[in-house]
Amino acid sequence: MIIKRLRTDNAPEFITTNWSNKKAYKVKERPFTAFLSRNGVTHETTPIRSPQSNGKIERFHQHYTKLFYAKDKKINQNELQHFLNQYYYYYNFQRCHSALQNKSPFQKLQELIN
Repeated sequence: MIIKRLRTDNAPEFITTNWSNKKAYKVKERPFTAFLSRNGVTHETTPIRSPQSNGKIERFHQHYTKLFYAKDKKINQNELQHFLNQYYYYYNFQRCHSALQNKSPFQKLQELIN
């Protein structure tokens, strides 16, 4: 499978925009977008303030936000990273998604590749 385009939100790790001067609107290429350009991948960004355009990741954030708000104690950076790693593994390799015919994202990807 060849990736031809990738859509992200407008987060600073993907793109930096000078919003303060509308006449001098500039987009600064970040290492991530430079990598995509070098590899012939078109980078698209979702429209600003339109979570409906980025529903999958918004749902993902909603899931893990509920998970961490359920914790009664404050956690440090290392604990947070540990919990995120566990959750990413669960979400991508173990959790069945109804939109993927009750398969995990990894199972669906394997199916598409084979």
